[in-house]
Amino acid sequence: MKKGYALARLLTLGFLKLFFDFKVYGQENIPSFPVLIVANHCSYLDPPIVGCAFQKEIYFVARKTLFDNFLLGKLIGYLNTIPLDRDKPEVGSFRLILDLFKKEKSILIFPEGTRSPSGTLQKAAPGVGYIAAKAKVAVLPIRIFGSFEAFPRTAKIPKPHPIRVVIGKHYWPMACPSGLSKKSYYQSVADEMMEKIASLHFDVKMDSVQKDLLV
Repeated sequence: MKKGYALARLLTLGFLKLFFDFKVYGQENIPSFPVLIVANHCSYLDPPIVGCAFQKEIYFVARKTLFDNFLLGKLIGYLNTIPLDRDKPEVGSFRLILDLFKKEKSILIFPEGTRSPSGTLQKAAPGVGYIAAKAKVAVLPIRIFGSFEAFPRTAKIPKPHPIRVVIGKHYWPMACPSGLSKKSYYQSVADEMMEKIASLHFDVKMDSVQKDLLV
């Protein structure tokens, strides 16, 4: 882990634990090999939340317009963020993502493509299904609880609210059924991701009966 990334993670982790009572469950499910990390998306807090749930360096896929701001673009670029145009996906971005998997890097992407306006799970975009199918890597589902209440897309500043992360078990994407078009197949792979995310649950009892695995 490069020093700048490690420092940013340490500072962000302290901020999350101080203001949001941040806890992670299921870190034992993180495999040693590279995975495509998929999570629900409700808040600007979500990328650093997932980054802090991993004790190793990961990469992030974010919308290209975030790089329009020079300083922000430099910062998130240094912190392993890959720009992707949601409206007109570029071949170069997909190739970079596939190359990172070949280098045994894990990458986070939000299947919904944008922050949920209501906090509920949204339909996945087929592009993430294309990435999973082409990369032929395992998928690791993660569900974030509390980030919408802490910092929804309509808010200008975050407010204290407990945030919990539940990490599921990795799985391999479904194979393409005979006779199914590529477009439909990619959508099915993306839909499967959201189903896996939706299956993850957090119960307040977890805080009292399960040890916080975050270190």
